[in-house]
Amino acid sequence: METQNATRGNASLELYGSFHLGQTELALPVAALQEVVNYPAAITPVPLAPGHLLGLFNLRGTLIPIVDLRQLLQLPDDGVRSTSKIAIVELADMRIGLLFDTTGEILRVPAAQRITFERADHAPAVICGALKLDGGERILQILSAAALLGLPDVPQLHHRAGAAERRAQQAQRRQTVSFRVAGAHLALPMAAIQEIIRVPAMHPSPLADEICIGMLNLRGTTVPVLDFARFMGLTRENSTAEAQAVHGTPADERRIVVLNQQDIHVGLMVDEVRSIVAYRDDELLAMPAYSRRHVALFAGCLGNEGRDSIILLNADALCTHERITTIARGHRDLYRDNARAAAATRQRGGARETYVTFRLAHLLGVRIGQLREVIDYSDEVVVTPGAPSFVRGVLQLRREMVTVIDVRAMYGMPPYADLANAKILIVEHRGEKYGLVVDGVDNIVTIDAASRIPVPAMLTRQLSNGWGNGMTEAVELPGRGTLMLIDLATLCERAAVEAQV
Repeated sequence: METQNATRGNASLELYGSFHLGQTELALPVAALQEVVNYPAAITPVPLAPGHLLGLFNLRGTLIPIVDLRQLLQLPDDGVRSTSKIAIVELADMRIGLLFDTTGEILRVPAAQRITFERADHAPAVICGALKLDGGERILQILSAAALLGLPDVPQLHHRAGAAERRAQQAQRRQTVSFRVAGAHLALPMAAIQEIIRVPAMHPSPLADEICIGMLNLRGTTVPVLDFARFMGLTRENSTAEAQAVHGTPADERRIVVLNQQDIHVGLMVDEVRSIVAYRDDELLAMPAYSRRHVALFAGCLGNEGRDSIILLNADALCTHERITTIARGHRDLYRDNARAAAATRQRGGARETYVTFRLAHLLGVRIGQLREVIDYSDEVVVTPGAPSFVRGVLQLRREMVTVIDVRAMYGMPPYADLANAKILIVEHRGEKYGLVVDGVDNIVTIDAASRIPVPAMLTRQLSNGWGNGMTEAVELPGRGTLMLIDLATLCERAAVEAQV
């Protein structure tokens, strides 16, 4: 920004920064202007957001909401964003980012050249006045930082935990499952998810609600399935085309995330399950609240290593949301007899265990307790000279070094032609971190402990290259065939032993 000198004789000067939105020139008091940054490379779309909230971006560890003034001021939008600027406005402990086309000047303006606007109801106005410059030939509208930050739908930053509280939280590590819904990257706590399944043929729901797209019978329990994108206020012009073009995910990647919280069973239709993400409480960024009606639905935001951040949902608040509880309890009451029969069956079946299923040429499963997290394959894996052929290298993951193992190479399977869709299972064995490269993650399922079948030792001995050493049990999945259950500790032990040879 350049500086325009005002009349030296006027003792009362006010300092403003000027900005452009198309043909409109606006001004902000410099006292409320923290800084101006380039349009961010990664913006996180926000569910249930008003139209003028473009999303959130991470500015040095603080989430900043971006407000599109064009929509608030009803100005035409040219759609160009690459050269736009974001003015960070701060007042007290609140911050927002305002989208502008370009920056202008720093203006020192005599107070007499400012005209103040007042509304008839005395409520703060977004445009609070105007500056008359160059003898009235140049008019700049003045934005009110207080009015912008005071709008009901403009985010306000939650209170941050103190340093002592954050240190106390560092030892607590939690797991979440992340997924895509109409372009938004969301996550739910692992503990709230009963299982994740492929989309089956569903029955029509007898309850009239536009977000309930059907119901399914899950081992005797009637589960209503919700269009989660519609519930969260997220829209897509063409769901299949958008998923393929933007995220590279075909329609059959859709999943139903089944929640079981506080006697509420409900399925959430999502576009794609991404990964299992682990975090410490002190790594959870404060989530701005852009509407008091929705603030309880969001627990915070997780950084995603330079990409769009992951918005963590509050499962308790979601399952106690009036609309969801009405749908879930309505189905439960209609099919109460089925629910009682299912409960009796589960009691006879004994304990149930949760498994993550993944593909490595075949469908395999692992107890979820053996996984620390699941991440996308990263180009940041560093090749280590002299390592065995099955060691792809090392990866730094949140200040920890992880040895990345190519499981296909270790067991003499055909190599990867493309790692674009590969996943890395992060596990810990004997104090060491390992990343096991697999073809992809399939689902999260719960299995009756009594349904596991021992694999005959003769079969495991016949499997080449010792592949059967860690596969001692199997289970039949309805409609999916046989799921081989693998012990990752055995696999990591083999990798550790062979690496020393």
